[in-house]
Amino acid sequence: MTFKDFEKNIDSQILERGFGYFQNGNVISVNEVDTGLWEAEVEGTENYFVTIRTDKYKIKTWECDCPYDMGPVCKHVIAVFYAIAEEIEVKKEQPYKKTNSEKDNKKRIENIFKAASKEELQNFIMAQFSKERSLKNSFVAYFAELLDENPEEKYKIIVKNLFKAAHGRNGFMEYRSVHKFAHSLIELAEKGEKIFVNGNINESLTICKTLIENISEFVSEVDDSGGGLSSAIENAFDTFSGIVSKAPPMLKDDLFVYCMNEYQKEKYHDFGFEDRFLDLLPSLISTEEQEKDFFELINKQIEIEKKNEYSDYNTVRLICAKIEYLREKNLNAEAKALIRENIIHPDFREIVIDEAVKKKDFEIAKKLCLEGLVISEKANHYGISDKWRQKLLHISEFNKNIPDIRKWSELLFFKSNFDMKYYMKLKSTYDNNAWRDASEMIVDKIKKENNPGGYRYADTLAKIFIEEKYIERLLNLVQSNSKLIDFIDCYAKYLKDKYPEEIISLYFEAIKSHAKTTDRKTYEEVANYLKNLGRINGSENTLRQLLNYFRGLYRNRRAMMEILNKNFPEKK
Repeated sequence: MTFKDFEKNIDSQILERGFGYFQNGNVISVNEVDTGLWEAEVEGTENYFVTIRTDKYKIKTWECDCPYDMGPVCKHVIAVFYAIAEEIEVKKEQPYKKTNSEKDNKKRIENIFKAASKEELQNFIMAQFSKERSLKNSFVAYFAELLDENPEEKYKIIVKNLFKAAHGRNGFMEYRSVHKFAHSLIELAEKGEKIFVNGNINESLTICKTLIENISEFVSEVDDSGGGLSSAIENAFDTFSGIVSKAPPMLKDDLFVYCMNEYQKEKYHDFGFEDRFLDLLPSLISTEEQEKDFFELINKQIEIEKKNEYSDYNTVRLICAKIEYLREKNLNAEAKALIRENIIHPDFREIVIDEAVKKKDFEIAKKLCLEGLVISEKANHYGISDKWRQKLLHISEFNKNIPDIRKWSELLFFKSNFDMKYYMKLKSTYDNNAWRDASEMIVDKIKKENNPGGYRYADTLAKIFIEEKYIERLLNLVQSNSKLIDFIDCYAKYLKDKYPEEIISLYFEAIKSHAKTTDRKTYEEVANYLKNLGRINGSENTLRQLLNYFRGLYRNRRAMMEILNKNFPEKK
């Protein structure tokens, strides 16, 4: 989502609370501290700190150190979304220029650095360390490469000290502490990347290993719903991958052993981090012995997965790792044999089916699909069952088998919540006269299956009536769903020219009813519905009547009046 459309993707209740915080000035500060990195402070029960990462106008991730855990986003983050959106608009209208105050402060700091002695600066920094332990840990982490100490011990101690500082007195990582802790680890991961780019592979490798090994232990002890710790370990793995690609032969051998050993440790498997080691291993293999060890490792893990209740995904992932390796080595016959050995898994069955279709072995492809359909239906895997039906439809189209096209198109239409593309495929197999009867049978079946009806039922029928140009039946359908303003608004464009009075009347009552809800999102919707109403010939009096009605009855709703006046300025 972006800063232009985030309101559409967030629950209206939390959105309204966040907007209230923004309107009331609870966002104390918001700054883009680096390209795509925003930091803000929001006043609430306490002052909370929010971090948002962006890619131009796209919102990528967010973190807040408040204790809210009832949903994916809190009101403090929403308030900052509004603040950033406003700042972006201001920057568009007026390019940013540093204020005199900012320039003066920067100049003052530069003058102090020139005038103060080294001892005075050291004393000031040491005093700040005594007040803020996390600052001391961040300072050591930032300048760690300057310390002449054993790298492994040095970075291990740094990370553990950061962890202890975030835990607090009770030895427990509070929700609000996770943000600062994760930020420190991300900075250390970025430092590892910078050191690697500058050519210091050993120091960078040590940082990556330390983060990978330790974060995997920390994750289970904290609430990482903001994704900060996961980002730090992913950054470390990315740099680790870069090191692997440039490592000399002896280091590659060491890294092969390291990845083999780490992959087997249980601490990685709860969070999927073990897959990163599995991805790296093929590029580290240089001997037959290593290749043998790699396959034995995968086979061993497959046997472990078979004992788990939901093991299919991980088992397929492991088999795919073997197949990818065989293909990279141009051992295509062995890869194909492995796929056929595991045809019980849908992923591999699909590969074999696609190969059969490519060779125009339609009967074999159809048989494999039908076998897969039986297996998936017995296991109640509905999504996989639909995949086989889609394959069967594709095969019947490829083979121009009209009875099968009709069979699978109709079945998929009903199984897919009335996806109209299957309706159109079905229609394409009939001439006009025969289709009239066939389409009526479809309509009757929809009504029967959806008795007593509802929006989904009405929406599907509306689409069919539009396709078949049954405009009067569409009007009757809309009138029978007169309380659904979004339904009226969706299909009014097909009816307004032929039935303007009826549609204006439907809008009038439905908009009045919709406006009873009190939140900003609803007010914006009301304004849009009023605009659409105003585009219908002969609606001027009705639009004026509704605006006067709202301005009288809801005059104390400040947000509503603001939105209505913005979209429909009162004539003086």
